[in-house]
Amino acid sequence: MIKLLKFVNLITFRTIAELKSEATRTYAGYLWWILEPLMSLAVYYVAFKYIFHRGTDNFAVFLFSGIVIYRFFAGTVVRSATSIASNQSLMQLVYIHKSLFPLSVVFVNLVKFLVTLMLVIIVVWLSGITPTWSYITIPLLIFLQILLTAGCSMICAAITPFFPDFLPILGTIMHLLIFLSGVFHDINTLSPKAQTIIRLNPIAAMIEQYRMIILHGAWPDFKPLVPAIFESIILLSIGAFLINLFNRHFPKLS
Repeated sequence: MIKLLKFVNLITFRTIAELKSEATRTYAGYLWWILEPLMSLAVYYVAFKYIFHRGTDNFAVFLFSGIVIYRFFAGTVVRSATSIASNQSLMQLVYIHKSLFPLSVVFVNLVKFLVTLMLVIIVVWLSGITPTWSYITIPLLIFLQILLTAGCSMICAAITPFFPDFLPILGTIMHLLIFLSGVFHDINTLSPKAQTIIRLNPIAAMIEQYRMIILHGAWPDFKPLVPAIFESIILLSIGAFLINLFNRHFPKLS
C-alpha cells in the first residue's frame, strides 16, 4: 500500500510539473489546450464541408466532439511511445518503475482533455442542445477511455526502446485510425456489416456513445461498449506485463 501511494504521488507530482512546464514553453501557455483542437476543427471542417461537400446539421459540433475525444487517445499514445526511451538518464540515476513515464503522459493529457471536453459541452449548449440526466454516465466513458489509452500507451512505450522504427509506423496507424473511428461520419449511416466491424474499434464505440449523450441527450447504449471494455482490459494487462517484464532492462538500452 505504501509503495502504491508513493507511486501515485510520483505520478501526481510529475503530471503537475509537466503541465506547468508546457505552459511556460509558449507565449499562449494554457490557451493552447483549447487552440489546438479548434485549429484541427477548422482544417477538417473546411475540408469536409466545403471541399468534399460532406456533413450534416450541426456538423461543426459533431466533428468537434469526435476530434477532441480522438486527439486525447492518439496524442497520448504517440507521446507515450517515447516516454521511456527519452528518460534514460533519469532511469540510470534512480530506480523508478517504468510505467510511471507513460502513465504520467496519460494523466497530463487527461487534464487537457477534460478542459476541451468542457468546451465541447459549452459549444453544444450554445447550439441549443440542452443537457439531460444522461450526462451522469460521462465519467464511466472517461474511465473506460483512460483504461484503453493507458493500455495502448504502455504497450507502445515498452516496444519503442527496443524498436525505434516503430514510431513512424505508429504515426501511420494513428492517421489511418482516425478514419476508422467515426470522427468524420455517423456510424449509423453505414451498412450493418460495416457498423459491426467499426464498433469493434473501441475508440469508435466510445465516440459514438459520447455523441449519444452530448449531442442527442440520450442514454448511452452499453451493448456496443462491451467489446471495448474487454479490449481495454486486455490491452492494459498486456501493457503492464510488458513493462514489468522489461522494467530492469530499459536503463541498459543505449
